[in-house]
Amino acid sequence: MRVARCVTLYACLLALFSLGGATLSKKDKKRKKEKDPNLVSLPESTVVERGLVKEQLKWKDVTSHHQLYSSAHRRTRWFQGGMVLGYVTPWNNRGYDIAKIFGSKFTHISPVWLQLKRRHGGTFAIEGTHDIDQGWVSEVRSGGGGVKILPRLLFEGWTAADFQNIFAKEAKAKELAEYIVHIVKHHQFDGVVLEVWSQLGGHYKSELAQLITVIADELHESGLEIILVIPSMLRGSLFTESDLKRLSSHVDAFSLMTYDYSRPGSPGPTSPIDWVEECVLSLVPEHSQLRSRILLGFNFYGYDFSAANMEAVVGNRYLELLSKYKPKFKWDDHCTEHYFQYKTGSTPHEVYYPTLKSIQARLELAEKLGTGISIWEIGQGLDYFYDLL
Repeated sequence: MRVARCVTLYACLLALFSLGGATLSKKDKKRKKEKDPNLVSLPESTVVERGLVKEQLKWKDVTSHHQLYSSAHRRTRWFQGGMVLGYVTPWNNRGYDIAKIFGSKFTHISPVWLQLKRRHGGTFAIEGTHDIDQGWVSEVRSGGGGVKILPRLLFEGWTAADFQNIFAKEAKAKELAEYIVHIVKHHQFDGVVLEVWSQLGGHYKSELAQLITVIADELHESGLEIILVIPSMLRGSLFTESDLKRLSSHVDAFSLMTYDYSRPGSPGPTSPIDWVEECVLSLVPEHSQLRSRILLGFNFYGYDFSAANMEAVVGNRYLELLSKYKPKFKWDDHCTEHYFQYKTGSTPHEVYYPTLKSIQARLELAEKLGTGISIWEIGQGLDYFYDLL
């Protein structure tokens, strides 16, 4: 009898739990039917077709549409100029996703991974290899379009004495070039984006050009490419037309930093369009094939100016400001940039950040001049920007 009662009790409990499970299961099914608020339905039409590229911009135009790029044209490259280079930084993970989604719109992607250090005793070391993600590299390449991966290589922590030492020894420059090629080939990259020119503040130009030539020639012997980062004319005569001519037969392209025009205490545009054009003309005055190897710098970030302060603004922060302050946009026709103003307490702020209209104007300028473009950096912008590329 005791056994029978236990069996009966067990059967009742089992039925009870089964009923409970069935009830939970129905709720789970209902939850599954609920829409994920983070998912968006992408349109087939582009931002141009939807009339979003305009001077009379409202804050809701941005907050309501910034995620809505064209699903039908995410692999279509509209830009008719030269190369399209996009920088990706490890501290902004969205850039990795952007490179995979819109990879076909770029000719080159440059992950900001590598730093070239000089050790005691004169040896070299390339650091940052722990950031290399070969799975991501494969995904970007598999997206089609033949995009090339050239990590940025920054000369970091070099003193004037370090440079002088390598300038004085031809064999040392050759050794450095071979080491760079070894690392690039080992990780199966397509070359490097080299950042070194500004480090010496315009001094030792001839020696630095010779070092870059040695590195470039070594890369080319292995079928690899080199893009050199160069400053804008905002930095005076740091890089001139004669410097460009001297390096043009060795360097594949020049990433021109045509941004960061305004300074703290002087609110204003990040890259006024007339100045951007002037920067290109100062390097290549006449229309020629050389122009196509200049990569006009696009900033996909902005600045928030207040009193003597100047804070960088990236996509997420920009959207927060728009949603919180609901500002009125103003269009600066001379600089071809949108901006808006808001206050925190009694402190006035002025914010400049790229919009579809300002980006389109610069793409048209690049096509008119016959240049390529470079974007710093693709994770800082808004998704619908890429409809224009």
